[in-house]
Amino acid sequence: MIARGSGATVVDVDGIEYLDLVNNYTSLVHGNAFPPIAEAISTAAQRGTVFPSLHIAQVELAEEIISRVPAIERLRLTNSGSEAAALALRIARRATGRRNLVVIEGAYHGSVPPFTGDEPEVRTLPFGDIAAIDQLIDSETAAVFAEPFLGAGGVIPHEVEYLRALQGRTRAVGAVFVFDEVQALRNAPNGAAAALGIEPDLVLIAKIIGGGLPIGGVGGRADLLDLTSAFIPGRLSHAGTFNGHVAAAAAGTVSLRRLDASAIDGLNSGAERLAASILAAAEAEQVPMTVTRVGSILNLHPGSAPVTTPEDARRNSTGRAALHLALMIEGIYTTPRGMINLSTALDDRMLDDAAAGYARAFARLRPVAAELAGQS
Repeated sequence: MIARGSGATVVDVDGIEYLDLVNNYTSLVHGNAFPPIAEAISTAAQRGTVFPSLHIAQVELAEEIISRVPAIERLRLTNSGSEAAALALRIARRATGRRNLVVIEGAYHGSVPPFTGDEPEVRTLPFGDIAAIDQLIDSETAAVFAEPFLGAGGVIPHEVEYLRALQGRTRAVGAVFVFDEVQALRNAPNGAAAALGIEPDLVLIAKIIGGGLPIGGVGGRADLLDLTSAFIPGRLSHAGTFNGHVAAAAAGTVSLRRLDASAIDGLNSGAERLAASILAAAEAEQVPMTVTRVGSILNLHPGSAPVTTPEDARRNSTGRAALHLALMIEGIYTTPRGMINLSTALDDRMLDDAAAGYARAFARLRPVAAELAGQS
């Protein structure tokens, strides 16, 4: 149980300090209790955090996002990424008059229906299978949702050709192409879609746009977002007492402004360096490991087999659990599934400390390395 955090560290209720490589699953891109964000939250708390009207803090955040992400012409704020996904689907259904949703195997778009399980109106594309695109995306499809990489599914990138094929087929049948950048927005100055040359109709954002507080958003084409406008007769209602919470909006604006191109380059190069150090340490201790990485987000997978599909990422559950516990003993706080998310609070010395912690954890696991690598 965590008691507090500061910068690149967290401290549990027993007073044990850990180097934080979770950063709340990508949302704390500047680490814990980042002073400029803490100041923005404090100021908002003193001036008022919720109002039954538009607030300047929301406008400033929206302007920051719209200036940053080319695909976003209009923006509507929500309380979370899950709510953003639900709203995007509602917009797509209203715009097309259709019901069916297409998602990709291994993807995660939040914890609300219909994204939470098998439902009649949801079709699932096999990961990376271009041939299946024309079969499953048709004239009954309202929306196609895609991540630039599987985040919760193991940090596995899609091929650009696959994403472009998805976009092309979606447009051809008159459906709405929704690009989920809840995690990926941190990896490029203008977002992943711009970096990949993808032109989505709607974009899902959350995590870093709240500076550590709950928030989400749907942005995209003006004609689609205008369906939710109070000035449109028969508009699609999107009510919510805390949508675009003022403190979250103020914190998010600071978070984005501090995450400039230089900061992103530093995060991405740090992640590349850490990945190489971890693999070198694993090889030295003869503990087979594989790393997948996109920008400043990594995932460590026990075993030497390539990880290129969601099924690959699900292998070796015993090995992941053992590694997680070994890292905790060595003062490294990371995710049970092996995911690592860097923050700007991590300097070169801390990255070296992280690599050394992984090396010590591998040394602990070396006697059972063969067994762990073969477990599923």
